Amino acid sequence: MHQTVRQLGNPDFHISAIVARWRAPTSTFTWVNCGHPQAYLVDVDGNLNELKGPAHPPLGVGDDERTFEPSERQLASDERIILITDGITERRTEGGGTFGIDGIRHAVAETEHRLRELAHVAEVENPTAAATALAILQATRDSWRDPLEDDATVVVLCVA
Repeated sequence: MHQTVRQLGNPDFHISAIVARWRAPTSTFTWVNCGHPQAYLVDVDGNLNELKGPAHPPLGVGDDERTFEPSERQLASDERIILITDGITERRTEGGGTFGIDGIRHAVAETEHRLRELAHVAEVENPTAAATALAILQATRDSWRDPLEDDATVVVLCVA
């Protein structure tokens, strides 16, 4: 992918990306971060933490021949991986700040709280990937009255 972007011949063009692979039989998530916002992990207790790993320059930047060091994390049942674009974290808020990681953390906590309130009605123990993604998107939209200025993409992977 890096070489393809370089071969376009525009030295000012680059692409940020997280290139990842999910191995279901081993519940293993392997990724390479190329200038993209970090991925996040929600553990079984609802704590949100950044998935640490080497950050590489965006695809298309640097030499033709580059090496990429992948990171790997085996997930436990009910853990969730959150992948976002910078349109989520850089979204302006009514107070003049940005949505940031604190906005994501708050949306995840609200999802956990709502689930606990509904636990006596339904037999759901943990938020789904869809519920987590929708909560983050809704909180992002609600943080500012103006329309989104950038893409706001959220992908959530949950191990059941």
